[in-house]
Amino acid sequence: MNIKTLSFGCRLNALECEKISQMLSGVVDCAFVVNTCSVTAEAERQCAQTVRKLSRENPNAIIFVTGCGATRNRT
Repeated sequence: MNIKTLSFGCRLNALECEKISQMLSGVVDCAFVVNTCSVTAEAERQCAQTVRKLSRENPNAIIFVTGCGATRNRT
């Protein structure tokens, strides 16, 4: 299992990342889980920047984008 998690924002996001990672184990071999935050514009910017960087550096990777930032900004 090679699932990497990145959590932005509150402690709840960190807990959610752990749960999502557990749910994905055995289903996918390799993936990124980015749990986003949209509490501030800076948090949204950092999340979007991180997702773009992961996508650019890992073009064949599966990237799951979750959290409140993913529902507010779908780019």
